[in-house]
Amino acid sequence: MALAEEGRHGEAAEICGRVVRAQSAGDADGVSFWFLMQCAAELQAAGRHDEAPGVFTDGVHDGRARLEVDRIPLAELTWRLAHQAGMLEAAGRHAEADRAREEALALLAELAETGERKTWSNIVSWWCTLFAWSGRSAEPAACSGAPAPAFGTDVGHWSPDVRRTYFDDLPRLEKQVADLGKAAAADQGGRLSDLVLLHRRLTIRATLDRNRHACGFHGPLRPLFDEQVALTRRLAGTGQDQVPLRQALTDRCLFLIAARRYGEAYDDWVEAFAVPG
Repeated sequence: MALAEEGRHGEAAEICGRVVRAQSAGDADGVSFWFLMQCAAELQAAGRHDEAPGVFTDGVHDGRARLEVDRIPLAELTWRLAHQAGMLEAAGRHAEADRAREEALALLAELAETGERKTWSNIVSWWCTLFAWSGRSAEPAACSGAPAPAFGTDVGHWSPDVRRTYFDDLPRLEKQVADLGKAAAADQGGRLSDLVLLHRRLTIRATLDRNRHACGFHGPLRPLFDEQVALTRRLAGTGQDQVPLRQALTDRCLFLIAARRYGEAYDDWVEAFAVPG
């Protein structure tokens, strides 16, 4: 964890790999998905983009096997597939990404029709961790003089000082978004693009903050996800890249799954992948 927070991702990835190998050899249930997630995140951060999707895909395979015996929620496997699709897309493996999305769509269809197959305790931390990881590229890079979160690891395991700095920055981010929003209101160019990126950072950080306090979820966060979709629709309307709109619809879909709004989540998923890009 210390190595990851100091930006020494190659070394952190090596240690994660050793943990995965040891756990694989000694645990009859296989490797914990938390370890696979950490390992894949550190491989990706270290620039080992060919290896990272393979490690994460092991976690998807594990999820499928567990779903067959009702040992994992439909929601959790859907989140894993969605993140896997994003990793595969980034690696240029578009056909595999499409297959992951189609599999997620089938799970979403079941959720929308009948809900989860059984009752589960709080599983939102899985999604929060993946959501934060998906936004790492927009955050400042970690170094020994300015440590940063080990994205791909649950926020509860971050070092206390890193966690405190990350959340103490929320008011500044909120002000930046508000100020940039005013500037972008009359500017359909670069400022709107910057606003979309900054607003997503704020949405991720606010989501993690809300979840760690375990107080209310859907109501306080829904406006942030709706605003992100609205901003990216404006951006797409200017003739610029439509990929941010796809990302915003996907983000809101996965949030709505966490909020158990499965019908709305299904609609967002369908729309997201009708968006060119």
